[in-house]
Amino acid sequence: MNQYGQNRRWLLIVIIIVLVLFIAAGIWFLKRAKDTPSQTATGSKGTAALPRMANLPPPEPIPTPPTPSYGPNAPVIEQARKAMREGIDPAGAVALSKTLPESPERPDAAFLLLEYAAEGGNAEAALTVGQYYDPTHEGPSGSIRKNSETAYEWYKEALSGGQEEAKKYLTNLQKRVQDQAKNGSREAKALIKRWR
Repeated sequence: MNQYGQNRRWLLIVIIIVLVLFIAAGIWFLKRAKDTPSQTATGSKGTAALPRMANLPPPEPIPTPPTPSYGPNAPVIEQARKAMREGIDPAGAVALSKTLPESPERPDAAFLLLEYAAEGGNAEAALTVGQYYDPTHEGPSGSIRKNSETAYEWYKEALSGGQEEAKKYLTNLQKRVQDQAKNGSREAKALIKRWR
């Protein structure tokens, strides 16, 4: 037999040995899998364990959040939001802002109503919204950040709507911004240019 024939015979023998080992390993794994007990939901041996839906406890109920009360004892911020959702008119929003009960959130609730009314064209509300933003005004402003430019815009709106009192607030605000500009504030200088 030639060299080529011997190499083929050895190759065939190696392939047969590998196949026999592969089959033997497969049989061993299958036999081992059958001999290993697996528990089902009922505790018997056999197929893989999967929980049965019928044996699961019912899910815990999700608690319903309390429904907020919008009556006279509701938080004032909720009273303001409810009034706006229901379409209160600008004059009614101003009137409601003045009658809100005292509480820590009263300034913010009043601001919501006043800004709503001011955007609806109410000059009295525009004046008060300007005061919320005005750094020179000492009244309550809730969580509203002071902003000279925004205060100026609301005061101008109030003045154009006939609120002559806005002139006094505009004068105070302009004086403050001019003082800041003299002290080197670039922002104040830019505001003065825009206001001219």
